[in-house]
Amino acid sequence: MTGTAENPTFRVGGRLLLIDADDRVLLIHETYEDAGSGRTHWLTPGGGVEDEEDPRQTAVREAFEETGIEVSLAADAPEVLTTRRYWSWRDLHFDQVDHFFAARVPSGLAVQPQGLTDVEVLTLLGHRWWSVAELRETTETILPPQLAEILERVLADGAAGVLPA
Repeated sequence: MTGTAENPTFRVGGRLLLIDADDRVLLIHETYEDAGSGRTHWLTPGGGVEDEEDPRQTAVREAFEETGIEVSLAADAPEVLTTRRYWSWRDLHFDQVDHFFAARVPSGLAVQPQGLTDVEVLTLLGHRWWSVAELRETTETILPPQLAEILERVLADGAAGVLPA
């Protein structure tokens, strides 16, 4: 069933803050869903829960599909953020709750998507590693908007102590 603007489809998502050894987070650059507008945003790898997945498993799978970076998260890996957002692509409308997790990776990893959806192929503009200072200073649209504060807290707490797969 496809949600409408008045009654969007509810969806649960898993997203991953991939944090390198230089304390930068990897973000994906995309065009907005209204692709002709010229507007863009930057967001963490992630997407909707499929089949019997939990949000942690979704975050890991989606990060690999969207970046080619493989990580492992413990079954008890803590969430670093939960958000709710409404978004749409063409005639599809979603009310999505995203669960964010964090994972440490080495610096200098190549980003090579391994399994983009048709929508991701249409919207993908690129990838970039961002520091807390760069997130705070940019005029670009960052999703979630409070990502600089979340990254700073994760780095201070050491919550991103997981190693690559």
